[in-house]
Amino acid sequence: MKKLLYIPLVLSLSACTLFNEHRARFTGGDDVVAELGSHKLYRSELEAVTSMAVDNDDSVQMADAYIRQWATDLLFYEKANAREDAEVEALVEDYRRSLYLHRYEERLIERKMPKSVHKDSIRAFYEANQDLFLLREDILKGVLMIVPTDAPHPERVKKWLAEPEENIQHIEKYAYQYASGYQLFTKDWVSGNQILIRMPFDEPGFASKLRSNDYIEMRDSTSLYMLRITDKHFVGEPMPLEYAEPQIRAAILQKRQVDFIRGYRDALYEDAVDRKLKVYR
Repeated sequence: MKKLLYIPLVLSLSACTLFNEHRARFTGGDDVVAELGSHKLYRSELEAVTSMAVDNDDSVQMADAYIRQWATDLLFYEKANAREDAEVEALVEDYRRSLYLHRYEERLIERKMPKSVHKDSIRAFYEANQDLFLLREDILKGVLMIVPTDAPHPERVKKWLAEPEENIQHIEKYAYQYASGYQLFTKDWVSGNQILIRMPFDEPGFASKLRSNDYIEMRDSTSLYMLRITDKHFVGEPMPLEYAEPQIRAAILQKRQVDFIRGYRDALYEDAVDRKLKVYR
């Protein structure tokens, strides 16, 4: 009983003498600021909690609250742990077992499972499962140029954009000199919404123009927007293979991982049988 009376006194003294000046006295060491039995609370832990305090009083209140929670949790756990609970112990052991198995599987996969996926495998998976790879948004390739309304020679830009790959040097030089916005995505698929947010369209108007045009030009009071579309696919259509490839690669590796672990477990079972596994029924 004396021990329990002594412990709160230690915590109270810590709060009064250490935390009122803990910021000013902090020298970089990791001092013990509270003790409860064999447990210690360190200054670095408390600093992490009180780092967002707005002033010293706020810091003291946060420190006191944290110490109270820390001490209460420790004593609560001690009382709970003092009573053996077979169900809790079984859950702890089951979790421990699962954690070890999971970590071991991760190491096996990292060290022994092949990670490369052949292009032919990706294509075969894509062709056999196209219904799994339907677009949920419009995607496109192209070039977006945004220039002030008084920028010179916009007709030249429009001409260059008709064949962007052949005129890329002209386009980029002009963009560097005059553009307030420029995006080249002739090699990469981009969401239609990513382009929409940069242009003065409402969504229905943009979707309509996107479906019927490969070149879209708009202007507002300050800017001229020129969008050249070199390729496009719409919601509900099958994804282009190159767009679906990362998902397909992940799916193939996931299946390979499942098969790899199943095969490893089967081999272990065969080893158990070879060691004269006995089953009683």
